[in-house]
Amino acid sequence: MRHISARSIQTGDVPSILAGLPIVNIWYRGQSIGLYRVKRVDERAMVLKHGVISFPVGTPLDVVDFQRLIPNSISPRLSTTVVDNNRSGIRLAW
Repeated sequence: MRHISARSIQTGDVPSILAGLPIVNIWYRGQSIGLYRVKRVDERAMVLKHGVISFPVGTPLDVVDFQRLIPNSISPRLSTTVVDNNRSGIRLAW
């Protein structure tokens, strides 16, 4: 099995077990919260798997999309808002 590593200015080293998975770096109030796996991406929304921290509806978050998962995004950093948080995931909209 070949291990792939990745590095990003925004995320630093990405563990080889996560390299290649659809992940984004979540920021809150200017601080990196960590990497979250992406379940689904739409034109104006994204659903994340739950991570270490779960955010209430209305929380403003920045998403660093260093893998360019968001279609038609001009910048790898996008301001979003939590619009739903249930057992299926955390839904962010922009």
